[in-house]
Amino acid sequence: MQPKIVDSSPSAAARTTTWTSQRSSWGENDGSASGSDSLLTSSTASLQPPQEKLRRSGPGLLIFPGQAQGHQHNPNDSSGSKTVATANDGNVAINQQGAARSIRSFRRPPLWQRPPMDSGEGQEKRVLDRENPKHTRSACLAKAQAFIIEFLQGSSMHGFIYLAKLGLNFVERMLWFAFICVALFSIISLSKRTWHRFQTSPMVISMDRNKLFWNTSFPSLTVCPHKRIDELKVEEYILAHPDQFLSEEDQEDFREFIVKLASLTYDNLETLPLNKSYGIPSVKYLDLLYELKWPFEPEISSGAAVKMFIYETQTEFGICHSVNSLVARYNSFDYWRSGDWSLLDHGDRVTVHPLDGEIYAQIINLSTAYDVYFHGAGDVPSISKQRYTFPESDYTTVELIALEIFTNEEARAFSTKQRSCRFNYEAEEMLTVPIYSFGLCLSECRMFFALQVCGCIPHFYRNLREIISLKSDKYKINCNCLANCDDSNFFVQSYRSRVWFLGANLQWGISSGAYPKMQLRRDVLFSFADVLVYIGGLVGFFLGCSALSFTEIIYYFTARFVRRMFFN
Repeated sequence: MQPKIVDSSPSAAARTTTWTSQRSSWGENDGSASGSDSLLTSSTASLQPPQEKLRRSGPGLLIFPGQAQGHQHNPNDSSGSKTVATANDGNVAINQQGAARSIRSFRRPPLWQRPPMDSGEGQEKRVLDRENPKHTRSACLAKAQAFIIEFLQGSSMHGFIYLAKLGLNFVERMLWFAFICVALFSIISLSKRTWHRFQTSPMVISMDRNKLFWNTSFPSLTVCPHKRIDELKVEEYILAHPDQFLSEEDQEDFREFIVKLASLTYDNLETLPLNKSYGIPSVKYLDLLYELKWPFEPEISSGAAVKMFIYETQTEFGICHSVNSLVARYNSFDYWRSGDWSLLDHGDRVTVHPLDGEIYAQIINLSTAYDVYFHGAGDVPSISKQRYTFPESDYTTVELIALEIFTNEEARAFSTKQRSCRFNYEAEEMLTVPIYSFGLCLSECRMFFALQVCGCIPHFYRNLREIISLKSDKYKINCNCLANCDDSNFFVQSYRSRVWFLGANLQWGISSGAYPKMQLRRDVLFSFADVLVYIGGLVGFFLGCSALSFTEIIYYFTARFVRRMFFN
C-alpha cells in the first residue's frame, strides 16, 4: 500500500516520482546495497518504507542545526555519484570521484555576531541617531555597562568578579559588595594613619654611647662687658653739638641717657628716659652707640688644633663679642650697615676628642666686669639662657659638659615639618639674616612681637621695616621657630675664680673627665619606601592585588575605554 502525501506545492509531484523510483531501486537492490550509505533528512524520515529487512550502513542519521542533509547512493551511476536531498529544496547532485565518502558541514555564524548592515539600513540608523538623541545615549549607556561588566569579570582584584558573575542572585551580589566596601574602608583608614605618621614623626632620636668614635664641638661663648660707653667720646660729642645741650642739666641727662641706651635690654626697657630725644632720631641710636662705644678689645688663645676667632656682634643685650661662633658675624654692625645678604666663610668647626685630654681656651685683656653666655657654635645668646657674671679682677676657670644632637644625612630629603628641625641653610623664612639659627629665629620673633605691641622696633635689631610691613600682619605673629638639626648644648659643670693682678681673664673648656658619655642622633625611622611597603601590604591583604592591578585599572579606563566607546 502506497503512502499518501498531501502537498499542494509544485514540487510535490517531483518528490512523489522520486520516492517511487527510490522504492523500486530499494526493492531491486535489496541485497546489493550493503556497501552504500543512505542519509534521510528529518522531513523525509517519516516516508521511509516499512521494510524490516532493510539494511543500512554508514553513519546513520545526521541532523545539523538549521540544515538537514541526506546522502544516498545511486546504483545507476558507476562513478559513485551521490544525490543530496534537503528539506527545503529539490535534489542536488554532487559528483565525487573515487571511493572516499565525506559529509559536507555548514557552520552557523555565532549568535552574538551582528550580520553586515546594508547601506540603506546603515543610513537609516544614522538618521535615527541624529533625530533621536535618547537613542544615542541609551546605546552609550549599554556600551558602558557592557564595558564595566567586562572589567569586573576580568579584574585581578579579589571579590570584584562576583559582582558580575552569572548565576548569583541579588543578595549574594550585595553581600560581596559589602565585603569590598569594608576592605576599601580599611585600606583608606589605615593608609591615612600611615601617611600621617610619615608626615609628622618619621624620625627617631637615638642614643649613641661610643664616645671614642665621635668628636665633640668646642663650646662657644659671648662676652658682654658692663662698661659700654667711653666718657671721653661723650664729652667730645657734647662739645661738637652745643645747640642740642643748652644747659649743664641737659648734658648730665644725656650722659645718663646714653649709658642706659647702651645697656638696654628687655629687663630694663622701662628705665630709659623718653622725655627728651636731644634731637637724635631713633633710627640713629645704633649709629650713635657705635660712635661712642668703649674700646673693648679682648684677645683669645686656645689649645685646640683649629684657630678660633672673636667677632663683635650686636645682641639683645647690647654690643658684645662672640668666640667660636658661626652666626655672630651676621649680627655685626658692619654687616648691617653695608646691606649685605651673602653667606660668610667661618672656617672649620672646632672639635675635640677624648684622647686629646684637657682642652681650654682663654680670653685676656677684658679690663672690666662682664657677663658670659655659653652656647653652641651655630647659635646666639638668648635671654632665656643662663647668664654668668664675673668681676674685672678675677681669673676665672669654667669647665663645661656637652650634650650634642646630630641629624642623619638621609633626613635632608624630608621636609622641615617632618624633621621638626632646620639646617642652617634652610633660612627661607628668615627676614634679617640669610642663615638659620634657633636663637636668631627667636630674636626675630620677639622683634615682630615688639612691632605688634608698641608699633616700633628696638634699636638692637636690624632695621628692615619695609620687609616687616610686607610680611607681617599687624595682629598675627607666626614664628615657626624649629630647633637646629645639628645643635650643641653646654652646661657649666664647675667654675672657680681667684684674684689676678693682671686683670680679668676667662678660661673655659672641657676637662678630661667632662667629655660627654653619650650623643643624641636623629635617624630616619619611617621612610617613604616604608610607606609604600606598608600601604602595599594593606592592599594585598584586603584585596589581593598589586601595583600591576592598578596599572590594569588605569589602562582599562583610559585607552581601552576610549577605544571601546568611540572606535569599536
